[in-house]
Amino acid sequence: MDEPPISYELMRGLFDFLDRTDRQECNRTFMQTQLYLRMHNIREDEVLKWLQENGAGCDCEVMFNIEDEWGEIVRRDK
Repeated sequence: MDEPPISYELMRGLFDFLDRTDRQECNRTFMQTQLYLRMHNIREDEVLKWLQENGAGCDCEVMFNIEDEWGEIVRRDK
């Protein structure tokens, strides 16, 4: 996997944000991911492209696929 287009700190923050909002049923979009990116003034297109290229098609897949691979790398304590 290529390095993410955002810092490890922001990636860790994304996982934490999705973990808190993931209590709802996934609607098969990046709605919560996009909200986090907007809250931090991060350009969405590059990050969403990277997430899709690395196995995520929606918010829950960011947690199941990307966080599984990157959580430890970005030093996220579960």
